[in-house]
Amino acid sequence: MPRPNLSQTAAQRRAKKAAEKVASKTKTKAKTPSVSTQSTGSRNSDNSAITPTKPTPISLIGLNEIEPNQIVSTLPQFSSNAYLVKDPLNPPDSIPQISQQDYEIKQGIYEGAIRAVKLTGTSFDLARERFTTEGKRAKAFSAGVKYATDAEKAKGDYLDYQSQLEVNQQKQIAFNLAQSKTANDQARANYSEQEMAEKLAQSEATLEVARSQTQEKQNQLDEFRKRLGALTK
Repeated sequence: MPRPNLSQTAAQRRAKKAAEKVASKTKTKAKTPSVSTQSTGSRNSDNSAITPTKPTPISLIGLNEIEPNQIVSTLPQFSSNAYLVKDPLNPPDSIPQISQQDYEIKQGIYEGAIRAVKLTGTSFDLARERFTTEGKRAKAFSAGVKYATDAEKAKGDYLDYQSQLEVNQQKQIAFNLAQSKTANDQARANYSEQEMAEKLAQSEATLEVARSQTQEKQNQLDEFRKRLGALTK
């Protein structure tokens, strides 16, 4: 069986003092030096002193935060001085000791705790991979949304093309109709010109006939006058 735990108690007191000493040094280093405002105050004596704004502490919900001066207090208590041995062949009885049975029991506890911590760490690894996969899934979803947007834009462009094609076809029909109308108007104009030429020719022929008839009647009149003159003599 182990000796009374007086040495362990002394070792714990020494570890506590060491932790307090480290914490006090850390607090001393954390103090901010005062800033002199003498030169500014001499030039602006009437202005009030500007008080620096303290930064607002940020707290992450769900995470156990710790400051450097708190690390020592979270570590197991240990004093290396309690295990000093001057004569290797004659170790002092004051060295902290534990029986084999207690060692096996507590070693089993530590090993079980290590397995539990490792298993908990594996669960965090799983959570990390899950978040990574969810991030990839979100990126894939975003890419899908972008593709759907581009597809809709492509549909819009295609519909614009189809609409423009219909407009062009309507313009082509109107152009063909205008061309046909122009050709018909040109043909009617040609026919009208020919008709006018024929009517002119007919008028000229009628004129010639009328002239011939007039000349014939004039000849008959002259012959009649001649005969009438011969009778009167």
